[in-house]
Amino acid sequence: MNKLILILFMGMMCMAPFAKGQQAIADPDRMWTVPSVYTMDEPVTWNFDFASAEQLSDGEPLYLWIWAPTNPTGAPIPLTYSGERVWSITFTPTDFFGMTVEQLWANTENFFFLLRDIDANKLTGTLSFPKQDAVKSFVESGEQFAFAPSDFQLGSTLSILFNANLVPDFLPAPASVHLHAGLNDWDAKQEFQAWLPDIREKTAFRHIGNGIYKKDIIPESYFGVTDEYEMENFVFLAVKYNGNDAQPDWAGASPDFRIIAPGVPEPLPPALSFFPLKISARDVLVITRDNNIRGQRLSYTITGGSKTISGNLEGNMARQRAYINIQKEFSEQTIDKIHLLIKDQNGVAIYNQDMPLMKEDDLLQ
Repeated sequence: MNKLILILFMGMMCMAPFAKGQQAIADPDRMWTVPSVYTMDEPVTWNFDFASAEQLSDGEPLYLWIWAPTNPTGAPIPLTYSGERVWSITFTPTDFFGMTVEQLWANTENFFFLLRDIDANKLTGTLSFPKQDAVKSFVESGEQFAFAPSDFQLGSTLSILFNANLVPDFLPAPASVHLHAGLNDWDAKQEFQAWLPDIREKTAFRHIGNGIYKKDIIPESYFGVTDEYEMENFVFLAVKYNGNDAQPDWAGASPDFRIIAPGVPEPLPPALSFFPLKISARDVLVITRDNNIRGQRLSYTITGGSKTISGNLEGNMARQRAYINIQKEFSEQTIDKIHLLIKDQNGVAIYNQDMPLMKEDDLLQ
């Protein structure tokens, strides 16, 4: 309670100059951090967009006056003008405030401050950013991965969190953990090439404790695409490095993850169907797969008795299809079922089951 009273008192003191005729600056149209998910011991940039503040001129010097958790200098701290009426400041909270992570969390739940000119002739009202416990909230979610912000763009920072504790046999990681990723279902990609030291450095996650890993990327520069590239999705997996520089290799990997880009409609799920629903040894089997993943090519293998045939489904991303004449292909076999395996070009099984062959009398029932 005493801490809250002190914060409110400091806020009132900061507002006192308005009584002397000083000019109020309209609060920022938008405030955000880069990265949007950060720990108290890593660099973060606070951004302030004053697009609508008529009291400010473009590029006018602005300063941060902060009192919670403390004012590290006892003086106004200059902001950097980033252009387009955005001012910013970059710092590492533990270094900036001279406090440990534990001390920062024990102080207040928010950073309280205002923005002003050097003489405090112009100043905003009290502003705040919430402190983030990225590890705690992510662990409590029970998810294998998370990302932020939800409205990430091609040219903005995307933060990825990965919980290695939830992937069987992933821990302990013998060395480092890396991002193996691509855009638009691997159309543009940055693979984890374990034998290249510069790629190991570029793709490395940061271990932020207790099996939780974090990676910040700007998709445009990370994947080497232009600002005209139309990002539809972001696909990735986390890979652990074996730590053997003489024989570098993967030592394990997470499942594949896929994030749909903001503003892109959620794609329809893949749909596999067969016609007819009940087949006999005299039928033509039609295999149809709708809503395929970009670049996915499907093939089939059918075994009946001692004979095996194979082929490809023809078509495109929207629909791929194959026609198999069961009577023609298996006329010399005495069989009451066939086994059908459908897989993609990476060997991932889409369907792997027996299909009974109905007797013609049963088809009439």
